[in-house]
Amino acid sequence: AAAEKGGKVTVVEKTGSFNGRGGGFGARNTRYMEAQNIVVDKVNAKQHWIAQCASRTNEDLIVKFFNNSEEASNWLIDKCEALGGSAMVGAFYSHDDVYAEQPGYHMFMIPEEAGLTSTGFAGAELCYLDAVKDGAEFVFDSPAVQLVKDDSGKVCGCICETSEGYVQYNAAKGVVLATGDISYSDEYINEFAPVANRVFTRLCSDQGNVGDGHNMAAWAGGAFQEGPWPTMMHPQAAATFHGPFLFVNPDGKRFMNEATWVQGKCLGVMYNGGADHAWSIFDANWQNDLLGSLEHGGGMFWDTFRPYGSDYQAAVDGHTKTVENGLTEVPDYYKRADTLEELAELIEVDPAELKATVERYNKLCKAGEDTDFFKENHFLFPIEQGPFTACMVAPGLLSVVGGIHISDNFEVLNENDEPIPGLYAIGNCAGDIYAVDYPINIQGNSHGRCLVQGKCLGEQLAGVYQEI
Repeated sequence: AAAEKGGKVTVVEKTGSFNGRGGGFGARNTRYMEAQNIVVDKVNAKQHWIAQCASRTNEDLIVKFFNNSEEASNWLIDKCEALGGSAMVGAFYSHDDVYAEQPGYHMFMIPEEAGLTSTGFAGAELCYLDAVKDGAEFVFDSPAVQLVKDDSGKVCGCICETSEGYVQYNAAKGVVLATGDISYSDEYINEFAPVANRVFTRLCSDQGNVGDGHNMAAWAGGAFQEGPWPTMMHPQAAATFHGPFLFVNPDGKRFMNEATWVQGKCLGVMYNGGADHAWSIFDANWQNDLLGSLEHGGGMFWDTFRPYGSDYQAAVDGHTKTVENGLTEVPDYYKRADTLEELAELIEVDPAELKATVERYNKLCKAGEDTDFFKENHFLFPIEQGPFTACMVAPGLLSVVGGIHISDNFEVLNENDEPIPGLYAIGNCAGDIYAVDYPINIQGNSHGRCLVQGKCLGEQLAGVYQEI
């Protein structure tokens, strides 16, 4: 955005390429949403966001995302369409009043002849290609290791370590830290996000995300947001389907309301389940049960990655393929047996305990009221007819979306809330827009706010940004 508006930009990157993780981005509104008459309830979305973050966020940063999301998203969509691509708005959000989610997740569909190389989030490559076209210089394999201050205390550059020695880059307008999260720094996790130690695995490969930007900000006098820092977790580190069905822990016991959001499932498995995995149990009628549930609930890994406006049956068909393939391709995570006793042996739980758990659950389903964990009655499906299937529910860490204390204009702040002159932070190394937990009531909002923050700050440093 800065280069596009005439700014002189140098990007020093630790790894050998641009990076983009994940599949899409979340938006409050885009022209694709308008074309399908999709309207986000902004009041509901904002208040759920704040509540899921324990009311410890900087609300101005959330509002800035909401107010600038449409313009920034359409700006990125323009880049996609310039290569002959388009965007799909996803339908895989929960319709449940308790865990209300909003449509707004976008996935790019770009033709192969466009020649993109990214296997992650294509939006990163779209920005990279246009930045190069607009004159931005990218220097790869050059990790920044030290910020530089002038005599007045303003941050005016950084020193990078290269194969040919140390190189100093000077910055007239400012230095922007966009160095990602701390998910591969055990020291940072232990101090600020210890819940991440409980996950089944870390889902994203190490792309240099060890807190380099956090370290540099601290050296310059920057403060961190208070802990615990929010973790972004999804329950698909083993099986990629679980639905609204009965969950049992490794002891064969039920331990939570299973019809919650993805972050809630992960935390429930680790804390109430007492382990790094659980099992979703369902019977031969599961496709019909799943279809009936989607009118009320859904969300990622309960619904499926289907376009907005498509039929619920598309989710059932997609997950049927997932489960059937999983039984043969990843049998450690998908199990099936003709009897509950046989299934218990396959998932290594006590058969008598599993049978007792299922009998109790079926009794609640028949009564139409879950007096054990208060799951809504339209998500209560008995487990009666074999064959019986178990899918492993395993929490995986995507990133830790917290860190450096910033202002509404993305300035790095010290412990007295005073800006560090010349220093900015955006994206997953920056804090304050989330706290405690990552809210997914607008799915993909982490990429969405990175897009908004980057565009707003780029134009701000180029001297052309206008506050919305």
